Amino acid sequence: MNTILIYDGSFIGFLSAVYKVFDENIKEVSIVKPKHYVPDMFSETVNVSSSEIYSKRVWKSLEVKLTKHGANELYKAFLSEIKGTEDALLKYIVHVYATESFRYTDMPDANTLRVSQVARMVDRELGHIKNFLVFKTTRTGMEVATINSNFNMLPLIGNYFKRKYPNKKWLIYDQRRNYGLYFNTKEIDRVHLSIDDQLKVFEENNAMFYVNLQNKPFYGLAKSNNKAEINC
Repeated sequence: MNTILIYDGSFIGFLSAVYKVFDENIKEVSIVKPKHYVPDMFSETVNVSSSEIYSKRVWKSLEVKLTKHGANELYKAFLSEIKGTEDALLKYIVHVYATESFRYTDMPDANTLRVSQVARMVDRELGHIKNFLVFKTTRTGMEVATINSNFNMLPLIGNYFKRKYPNKKWLIYDQRRNYGLYFNTKEIDRVHLSIDDQLKVFEENNAMFYVNLQNKPFYGLAKSNNKAEINC
């Protein structure tokens, strides 16, 4: 019988699901977010709890097996949020551990190639944001910018703009996913704004908008009111 593992959509949740697959030796399995779950009378459905302990075990192991760069490529592919990416990543991970001397640069496996291609798409988007994101100064002196990308880019850009503007308070808000990164000159926090607050911050101050120019249908450790997950 096929098993469907439902996780909370975070990277911690995904890695926790991967841990469960290996720990319980589950063979026929799919990993999905709640919004992508389709009931199937011939499948067993299991809700997977996010575990920082299990996710760290999996991540450390991947860093050893893939190298840190290879593991980060996998993470970028996850952030693409392309539907079905979880299953492709799981098959990729299974292939990695089944191969005695795996190199992430080897592309004979279809899932390895797919992960590499998606990671490159995310990298191109990352470069575009770094080069063209425009900030607008609000009445309170805070720098504000918005993005509307097909990919979940905020976890990848926080430290870059922290280094670029270390003495400025800034907010980068993802309007598609309704969360942002706020830097207070000391640390980066993940924030959510109500519709009224978004109108007040963005429209009244005429904030400049960054829009993904690709406009094509492509195939995160998120905790409200906590430090954001930053990887670059």
